[in-house]
Amino acid sequence: MTQPTDAPADLGTVRQILFGSDLARLEERDAALERTGEERDAALERKVEQGLADLERRVEARLAEMSQRLSAQLDDLSRRQQSHADRVTQLLDQVMAELSRRSDALAAESRAALDELRAKTGELERRKLNVADFGASLATLGQRFSSAAAGESGGS
Repeated sequence: MTQPTDAPADLGTVRQILFGSDLARLEERDAALERTGEERDAALERKVEQGLADLERRVEARLAEMSQRLSAQLDDLSRRQQSHADRVTQLLDQVMAELSRRSDALAAESRAALDELRAKTGELERRKLNVADFGASLATLGQRFSSAAAGESGGS
């Protein structure tokens, strides 16, 4: 028994005849399952992409919100810092003005005290000269009286 050269094609024909309708149904079912699987894959991919896009939008929105809040907090901090710096500057100006006022008052008091000391020193110098003049006058009078007394005692 020899097999003809068309054996594989004949085998396919025999299968077609024997299993034709069942095979066609299985192939259709297989093709339908494959299409369904591809559709499910495509739907899943769309859901994943949509989910990622939604997540990305939410993350961007949250980042924008956090950026706005951070900017607001930094602006508030900057305002408070400027207010504090202004207050410190104001207090320093007040302290410097008070120190200047006190310094001027002390300088005026010192000048007045020095002028008073100079006046008292001048008065003391005048008194000293007056006392010296008085002493010299007394000495002259004493010499005159001594001379007169010596002359009277020697001439008596």
